[in-house]
Amino acid sequence: MTKEQMEERRRQLAVYDGDLEHARPGYNVGEGWYAILDDLVREFAEIDDLGFLSAHEKWGHLRVSYLYSGDRKEDVEVIVKHAADRCLVSCWYCGEPGQLKQERWWRVRCDEHWSAT
Repeated sequence: MTKEQMEERRRQLAVYDGDLEHARPGYNVGEGWYAILDDLVREFAEIDDLGFLSAHEKWGHLRVSYLYSGDRKEDVEVIVKHAADRCLVSCWYCGEPGQLKQERWWRVRCDEHWSAT
């Protein structure tokens, strides 16, 4: 696949209109973070030509992939940082208040989900 074909495929997969049904398959995180990502996708939809691709967790932190080449990059970074900050204090499993800790892996969990492991 050429670079141009890959970029076109990413444009086709990106969610530009806030459609959560299309965006949620790209949420590669626990259900506890879904509401945070729903908010992020809705905020992305307010910026022209900003497309959500996917989200995942690494070392307990949220990572977001998106397509954007406009002049509001700082606004986009604020949206992503706000979501990432919310994830650092929300249980990955249920969304209740949680803490980032390491057991075997780094995760954000509430007290109930830490004690269940």
